[in-house]
Amino acid sequence: MSAPIQAKSMGTAVSRVDGRLKVTGAAKYAGEFNLPNLTHVFAVTSTISRGEITGIDSAAAEKSPGVLAVLTHLNAPKLAEPKNGEKSGGIRIEQRNPLADNKVYYGGQYVAAVVAETSEQGRHAAALLKISYAPETPALTKEAAQKTEKPKKHLDENLQQKKGDIAAGLARTDITKTEQTYSTPTETHNPMEMHATIAHWEAPDRLLVHDAQQYVKGAQAIIAQAFGLKKENVRVICPFVGGAFGCKGPTWPHTILTAMAAKVVARPVRLELTRQQMFSGTGHRPETIQTVALAATRDGKVQAIRHHSEMFDSPVGDWVEPTGIGSTNVLYDAPAIEFDHVVHVVNIASPSFMRAPGECPGTYAVECAMDELAYALKMDPLKLRQVNNSPNHPMKGVPWSTKHLAECYQLGAEKFGWSKRKHEPGSMKDGKLLVGWGVATATYPARAFRAEVHIQLNADGTAVAKSAAHDLGTGQWTSLAQITADAIGLPFEKVKFELGDSALPFGPVAGGSNTTATVGSAIADAAENLKKKLVDLGADAGKPETFADALQRAGMKSLEADGKFEHEENEKLGFQSFGAHFCEVKIDPDLPTVRVTRWVSVMDCGRVVNLKTGRSQILGGVVMGIGMALEEETVYDPATGLPLTRNLADYHVPVHADIHDIEVHFVGEPDYKFNPMGARGMGEIGITGAAAAVANAVYHATGKRVRDLPITPDKLM
Repeated sequence: MSAPIQAKSMGTAVSRVDGRLKVTGAAKYAGEFNLPNLTHVFAVTSTISRGEITGIDSAAAEKSPGVLAVLTHLNAPKLAEPKNGEKSGGIRIEQRNPLADNKVYYGGQYVAAVVAETSEQGRHAAALLKISYAPETPALTKEAAQKTEKPKKHLDENLQQKKGDIAAGLARTDITKTEQTYSTPTETHNPMEMHATIAHWEAPDRLLVHDAQQYVKGAQAIIAQAFGLKKENVRVICPFVGGAFGCKGPTWPHTILTAMAAKVVARPVRLELTRQQMFSGTGHRPETIQTVALAATRDGKVQAIRHHSEMFDSPVGDWVEPTGIGSTNVLYDAPAIEFDHVVHVVNIASPSFMRAPGECPGTYAVECAMDELAYALKMDPLKLRQVNNSPNHPMKGVPWSTKHLAECYQLGAEKFGWSKRKHEPGSMKDGKLLVGWGVATATYPARAFRAEVHIQLNADGTAVAKSAAHDLGTGQWTSLAQITADAIGLPFEKVKFELGDSALPFGPVAGGSNTTATVGSAIADAAENLKKKLVDLGADAGKPETFADALQRAGMKSLEADGKFEHEENEKLGFQSFGAHFCEVKIDPDLPTVRVTRWVSVMDCGRVVNLKTGRSQILGGVVMGIGMALEEETVYDPATGLPLTRNLADYHVPVHADIHDIEVHFVGEPDYKFNPMGARGMGEIGITGAAAAVANAVYHATGKRVRDLPITPDKLM
């Protein structure tokens, strides 16, 4: 690992370098590039969720004005099935190429595509297609599941774990025990930018793709495999992302479909999914059913934890929502701990990554269970968490690299005024409104993957760094430039960072809150290599103002260096971020509607590279957590398996009127045991525990425990 970077720009509230581009409309998103002779493709989706296509009458569609081609399983080019994961270099959740055969596995599956001169012509022609099916009864519930299994691993992590004697721990007569089941519904990503792809075959063996992506290098690898191309002959570009939350990490079938259509018509092709199509085509957080049993002594010390999770997957996917790994695995220590995961395969589109997959629904269940245990013990819910704050990883037994959760609890309680809280449910009021205060712990692992960075230092004293990483809107255009500036020893305004293009050095998926740690570590390595070259030119690394002079003396316009980083597991330490949420709700008992009126979050994420964008990430996570608690739910038609809530009128997310004061504070120290910046990821921790804080506040206000999200008025009647 490189030496710690001295912070000058890091830790300050620098405004986004891409901010002006975005607010003026100058930033170009994937679907906004205008290639010469561009055509459009409209994807046609199935109206059943299980069965076979028995016939397709495309005559009217083919004769429709502007139509260039109608693609179905009968005439679509046959492609190779790309591998998923490390062997391919990409992420492929739906493991079936589009239009591969006549089988239908879920409602909304692509069954045809119309290529036309305009998107309107394509959509009109698509409506003229006559597709007949032989439908089968879809499996939509766990009771009707096609199969049920207990997979051993997910992303190299053990899904079924235990330590100690859990049965004996829960059977003790000198303990207080709670056991309840908590459920979360299917939740669907709804970023402002819908998925879009433009594909252009520049030559028979060379493909250019603009794709709404979190992983251009992954898309490059998947597309190359599908079409039998050399990886370097596929270029994927995505400089800006209009939100993602995980849905743009995998390469979905529509990207392959667009490239296929461009091949068939021998012209550039553009596809943009409709909002409705995103409810079946780009992943979701699966429904979970979690049973949590806790046992504690009278002083609150937890003695046993059992966490059983059930969830749903698609017949053409391979996804597990690792709820236990993201919560019970890391939150509270006990002599006996057990968690397991059960997956039911049903005829619903493939679930996928969604902000804090596993950690988000997992912390909801565990943190609600902790609240119930606190009331069973007649103990303050915050005190229960403080009593069980452990310095070690609960399952591995190793110490945390740094952990300042105690400070999160303390500062959050002070800022929120927790000492004024009355313990009994229904005991606090504001006029006729019921007032509730809830608390929950937040947590998310510190992750790092693999990255390469190229730095060019110019004789005018500026520098450009490059990596095929991404900025989802999280601020990486800015924070990676801050890290580069400090690593080299230049003012921030002299540094530019380039990303979002597979032609650049390897960058990781923008997922798992890893980008700052991963790419930042590669920046540190490149900067060290650059400084070695500068020393050879006679520059003094302690005096950055001599860098340009050294290049000029040597008659050089620039000096370049490369750096790389590949994460290696440290078995002696655990790396994890922690935080605390404090939530106030006010409820009109006559309606009864829940309003989140006040919020305080305190986070320990190591060094915060950019205080402004870092705070925004926690704010965004909290807002999303409020939506999870009170509004979000994807409902499926039990007869067809098609999503019923497939637009933003029916699928509710928080709006401005729903969100009131949110305070965000940071504590802790740089975690130099993790990386040279001392920074841990921040994109996902904000949502963990947030829904539980709301649910716990609702119980405190009303005395009614709602364990089935979302907490809608009918459940409080």
